[in-house]
Amino acid sequence: MKAASASRNAYIDTLRGVSILGVVCVHFAGSFVTTDIHAWSPSFFLGLVLNQGANFAVPLFVFLSGLLAGLSRSSPGLWTYYSGRFWRIAFPYLIASAAAFFLLNHYTRWQALPGLQEKIVWLVQHVGFFGVEPTLYFIPLILQLYLLQPLLKQLPGWCARLLPGITPTASAAAITALLLALHIWIGLKSYEGALNYYIWARPNAAFWAFYFFLGLHFSTLTSRLSRRVMLNIAGIAGLTAIAAMLWNFLQLTNPAVVGPNFEFNRLDFAYTRPELMIYDFAMIIALGAGVALGWSPRPTPFAYLGRYTLEIYLWHILVLYYGAWRFPVALESCRKMPELIVIICIAAAVLIAVTTDLLRRGIAFAKAHRIALITVPETPPRRSG
Repeated sequence: MKAASASRNAYIDTLRGVSILGVVCVHFAGSFVTTDIHAWSPSFFLGLVLNQGANFAVPLFVFLSGLLAGLSRSSPGLWTYYSGRFWRIAFPYLIASAAAFFLLNHYTRWQALPGLQEKIVWLVQHVGFFGVEPTLYFIPLILQLYLLQPLLKQLPGWCARLLPGITPTASAAAITALLLALHIWIGLKSYEGALNYYIWARPNAAFWAFYFFLGLHFSTLTSRLSRRVMLNIAGIAGLTAIAAMLWNFLQLTNPAVVGPNFEFNRLDFAYTRPELMIYDFAMIIALGAGVALGWSPRPTPFAYLGRYTLEIYLWHILVLYYGAWRFPVALESCRKMPELIVIICIAAAVLIAVTTDLLRRGIAFAKAHRIALITVPETPPRRSG
C-alpha cells in the first residue's frame, strides 16, 4: 500500500501539530504533578492527564522525521544534505540555546564551575547532547539520527545484496525487529536503574533509532499489507494504547503504589516505564496507519501548528516561563481554574506559530519588493546645428 505524499500532507501536518501541542502540555501541565504542592488537586489530575496522555508526542516526532525523510524523492550529496540540516535545525537550536543559557539562569550555574576546562566540558555536553535547557535534548537527538540517516536508509539494500535470497523488505523488517529489541532492552535497563536514563535513553540515538528507522522504511514495511489488514492493525493498536494508559493511570492515582510523596515517583522516566513504552508504540502504529492508508483530512488548526513545530519546540519554554511560570499568581490561578492550563498551552503554541508565520511573510514580502537604486548616466547635451 503506497503511503501518501509528504508534500504538505494535511494528515502529517495535523499529527505534527498534535504532537507539538502535546510537548507543550507535557512540560507545562507536568509542572503540576512534579511537586506535592498540587498533589491530588483538580489541577494535579488535569496536569497528569495531559502529561501522560501526550507522552507519545516525542516518539511520534521521531517517527515522522524518519517518515518524511523516507518519502522524500530528493537525493542531495552528503555535503548539501548535512549543511541543509545544520542551517534548518542546528543553527536555530544554537540561537535558542544561547537565549535559554542567559535567560533561564543556566549562565549563573555555569559561572560557578571551578575552572575553564569544566566550563568547556559543560558547554560541549549540554549543547551537543543533554541540551542547555534540559527540554531541548530532542534537537541534539534528532541531529544524531539525521547524521545516521544516509546509513540507515541504505542499510536494508546493503544487507539484501550481502545475503542472497533476502529481499530488501525482509531485510528492513529484520532490522526493525532488532532495533525494537534494542529499544526495549535499553528502556528496561534504564527503568531498572542499570543504565542511566539521562544518558542511555532520553537523549540517545541508539534508544530512538527504532522509531526513526520505522518511519524511514514505513512505505516498504507496509507495502504488502492490504487496507483491511492495516485497519485491523490500527484498531488493535488503538485498543492496546487505551488499555496501557488506563493501567498507567490506575498505578499513578493509587497512593499505595506511588507512596505518600508523589513527587518522588519515577514519573520522569517517561519513555522507559513499561506501560508507557507499550502506549507509545501502540499510538505510533495506530496513527502511522493513517499515512499508509492515505488519509487526507481537511486542514485543521493543528495542521497550521504543524508547520512551525521546530520554532514552537525551541521557544515554548521561554514563552511559558516569562508568560506564566515566573508569576505565582498565574500558577495559583491554574490551581483554582485547571482549564487555564490548557488555555496557556494553546496560547503559547499559537503565539510562536503566528509570530513565525508573520516573520516569514514579512521576509518574503521584503524579498519580493526590494528597492534597487539605479544610477542613470547623464545624457550629454545635443549640439545645435
